[in-house]
Amino acid sequence: MISFRFDAPEYTPREVAERLCSITERYPFSADSYSLGGFVEELEKEAAVLLGKERAVFMPTGTLANHLAVRSLMGNKKRVLLQEQGHLYNDCGDCLSVLSGFTPVPLGKGRASYTLKEAEEALNSADSGKVACGVGALVIENPVRRRHGEAFDFEEMRSICSWAKGKAIGRHLDGARLFIASAYSGISPAAYASPFDTVYVSLYKYLNSPSGAILAGPEELMKDIYHERRMFGGGLNQAWIFAAFALEALPGFQESFVEAVKKGEELKKQLLASGRFLLEEIPRGTNIFILSLTEGRDPGEFIKNLAKQGILLPAPEKGRFFLRINLSILEKEPAELAEIFLRSV
Repeated sequence: MISFRFDAPEYTPREVAERLCSITERYPFSADSYSLGGFVEELEKEAAVLLGKERAVFMPTGTLANHLAVRSLMGNKKRVLLQEQGHLYNDCGDCLSVLSGFTPVPLGKGRASYTLKEAEEALNSADSGKVACGVGALVIENPVRRRHGEAFDFEEMRSICSWAKGKAIGRHLDGARLFIASAYSGISPAAYASPFDTVYVSLYKYLNSPSGAILAGPEELMKDIYHERRMFGGGLNQAWIFAAFALEALPGFQESFVEAVKKGEELKKQLLASGRFLLEEIPRGTNIFILSLTEGRDPGEFIKNLAKQGILLPAPEKGRFFLRINLSILEKEPAELAEIFLRSV
């Protein structure tokens, strides 16, 4: 089955169970205890190396990973700079303010990136009030889900981080889909993470795990963060199941996704050349592109015809399909896949 609906292939519950059994037969690691040791510890060690950080810690969700990263960086300051379009600002229930008493300051309204000038102005505002609040940390999400996978401008990111370091402002990278960004830009995950104190990556968005996340950073910040993880209800017992899938997927993942990118680009060329489709690219995009049918063709019938042949598409949005390239595209050659698309129209 080839799916264009998510950042990872889709598997049935039975397929997931069968793969888990296979992994436990091939990897001689033990179970964890409340997310400590076993498979989980092995994953943490491997992830720390890939991300270029001293230590990595398993987290049950990206929401908690981002939240605890910010808490670890804030010191006694109260304001956090982040993207107005970012996940932490929009999709985490105001956790920074409700649970930790921090004040989010959204920047870059309606855009994937914010600028160094906007960050400087926000710091000046925080420091110039009658009661100085100070900025303790900034967060950058890359790529940005709400902007359909658009990447944060890399040079702007480095400039912001360099400025923030000089101002003793902590820096956190929300890299939920960081490995996908790397496959498109050629910039390694470690290079992306280098200007930041901490970085989070997702285990389930593309590493086939049912859930989970990794938070990585300096030894001093990470060594005791499992206490806060448990305080927030995130000290899962038997988390090895999540770690096992990611451990299996990580070796060779980057190389495989680069190949998926190449096949995705070839598929787009063939679809566009057929004259039956319209394609739009996301500015500074990664694995998402927009496909439309030429006038007079029925999107609903198109989806049904593809599904009969084992190809899944997301529901159209105002007649446009936002398709995601993932590893499932490797199951067929681009020419064969394009022919199926053409027949299905």
